[in-house]
Amino acid sequence: MGKLVCIGGGEIPRIKNGIKLPYETKEIDEEIVRISEKENPKLLFIGTASSNSYDYFLTIKEIFEKLGCNVSNLDLLKSDLDMKQVRETILNTDIIYIGGGNTKFMLEKWRELGVDKILLEAYQKGIVCSGLSAGSYCWFKYNYDMLEGIGIINAVNCVHYEQKDIEARNKFYNVVKEKGMEGIALENCVALEIIDGKIKIIKSNNSRNAYKIMYKNNQFITETM
Repeated sequence: MGKLVCIGGGEIPRIKNGIKLPYETKEIDEEIVRISEKENPKLLFIGTASSNSYDYFLTIKEIFEKLGCNVSNLDLLKSDLDMKQVRETILNTDIIYIGGGNTKFMLEKWRELGVDKILLEAYQKGIVCSGLSAGSYCWFKYNYDMLEGIGIINAVNCVHYEQKDIEARNKFYNVVKEKGMEGIALENCVALEIIDGKIKIIKSNNSRNAYKIMYKNNQFITETM
């Protein structure tokens, strides 16, 4: 009964350099709420990758409260963490949303605390597991930098794909080749949804795409998903 929504990127309506950025992931966020099958779902934001940025949390809170959610924040960087309480918090929500930021820092902290195993348990329980950028990478086996995630999706992930330069794309292709795995490339405003093994692509911008990259017969094959 697993539910995953991995978002390739896109702006949320935050303030940057005194300017409010556009809201680019609205349709994807609506889908995250819809698949919880709750009228007023509990959404838990985990912002480890952004060093638990409170401004980030407030933006997520504003977005998802407008969509009917009760939003809370889990700070995993506190010095007085009670891991029993952390586990209860994660396993007693309806939606988990992992924010973007530093993927390496996030994964290292989770493994240090055992949070990666709790998140796997949450997925297996049927809680909607979602996230953007680093919050997409974490659910895959690897990202294009060879960072190992929780591994629910046995593939290599690359987000912000349309923004990647040749060097970054080559790194992605090389991981796909070396690991003998499929690659999933997600552009901004595109999300990969997997519910009970069934794949669906969600877009908040129809000009953006998701791609499957495979290495077969000594060549790379790219398919639009």
